[in-house]
Amino acid sequence: MPTRDGDRGGSCFTTTRCDVRTPQGSPWYWEALVAIRRPMPQGPRTTFKVFDLSDEIQSALAELGFEHPTPIQEKAIPLGLSGRDVLGKAQTGTGKTLAFGLPLIERVDPTRISAQALVLLPTRELAQQVAEHLEVVAAARSVKVALLVGGEKVRFQRARIPGRQIVVGTPGRILDLCRESLLHLEWAELLVLDEFDRMLDMGFIDDVKRIVDFLPTDRQTMLFSATAPPEIRKLTSLFLTNPEVCEVAAGLKTADKIDQTALRVSPMDRTEVLLRMLEKDIKNDLDRTVLVFCNTRRMVGELDRELWGRELPAAALSGDFEQSRRFQVMDGFREKRIRILVATDVASRGLDVDHVGHVINFDVPLEVEDYVHRVGRTARAGRSGRVTTLVVPAQERQFKRILQTLGKDIRIGRVKLPGGSRRAVVMDEPRHGSGGRGGSGGRGGFGGRGGFGGRGTPGLRRDSGSSSDRRPPRRGR
Repeated sequence: MPTRDGDRGGSCFTTTRCDVRTPQGSPWYWEALVAIRRPMPQGPRTTFKVFDLSDEIQSALAELGFEHPTPIQEKAIPLGLSGRDVLGKAQTGTGKTLAFGLPLIERVDPTRISAQALVLLPTRELAQQVAEHLEVVAAARSVKVALLVGGEKVRFQRARIPGRQIVVGTPGRILDLCRESLLHLEWAELLVLDEFDRMLDMGFIDDVKRIVDFLPTDRQTMLFSATAPPEIRKLTSLFLTNPEVCEVAAGLKTADKIDQTALRVSPMDRTEVLLRMLEKDIKNDLDRTVLVFCNTRRMVGELDRELWGRELPAAALSGDFEQSRRFQVMDGFREKRIRILVATDVASRGLDVDHVGHVINFDVPLEVEDYVHRVGRTARAGRSGRVTTLVVPAQERQFKRILQTLGKDIRIGRVKLPGGSRRAVVMDEPRHGSGGRGGSGGRGGFGGRGGFGGRGTPGLRRDSGSSSDRRPPRRGR
């Protein structure tokens, strides 16, 4: 039977699937599809309520501001819930995390202490972000997530494994833990291989094969890849059995009226460049606010401490906040008692204000969808807006991938903080001068804190105590 397929970002078409099952040894499962593309009328947008998800998950999605699924979510979530193997071909940034994450959270049993689902990703940073995204929704069903990646001592991670139903990690560390019998995957009947093309490029395929040997043969596997080179076509049959195919285009864009710039900075200078940029924004635009995005909760916490040290009117918003604290921070930002908000992508969902004048990407987002979401926080209600992305060398390739996907041409300027100087110097100004010069963040004659107020300003405290409360010294944290 033909299956209806739609992409809200542009093309809509009907896909007719062959009745003949594609042999596992065939070069590529996508070759088993016969696509008949013709225009179709756009219907009303789908909501998450159409999926067979528990009330707890539906409530969590609503609280986070997720209302309409992306095309890959619309296709993959029902398949994931049904238990079928899934082969997803989608560009980075199409919402894959929830596409595979919601079925995992729905299907695991929170009363069992064993690992029931494994998510493999090519990099530590990507694994950390995916784990944080899953944790926010998983908490609604009392499902726990373990993050197991390299760069941390095994003895610290060992204590996290028991009682975690979903394991997210990188191939090298997961394989080490399995070999040492510290991680047991014999009950993990759900496997996700995300960014599979990048895993192949980074040489992880042998580790992935060995990890799969620790899992039960009777399992569900969901594999996602942005590209389909011949090497991947040959390997998919090793992990998938008669998969359902999901193929979508990104279909994302950002508003043309927003001034988007980028600045190349060194990792050592990035925080100082941000701080000076914020000081300039707060001084020059008293009616607007600033939204700073980070990829992880850990980085949000680190920047939060730095901002408190500079006595900037700032607060943090992270996915692990209690709901009461989250509401307190968001209300303070809406009322502009908080002028600077540092947040993760997940935590900022549902934030709807029209006074954000500047969005700063402290981290280059890992997905195009997140970049589009960040950009969309400014230039609302007919007002202008700026977006500045701070690009360290390790993230430059990812930033260029985002620009290529969006069809954007943003030249990356350079910022340098000379030794002993108190001024950030723009070495190569970006194409849009306003964002670039704002990004340089020179202190000039701004002087001290001026009239920004003390830490007792309403909405800036962590707790609801008196205005004399102070954060402990940074060394004691």
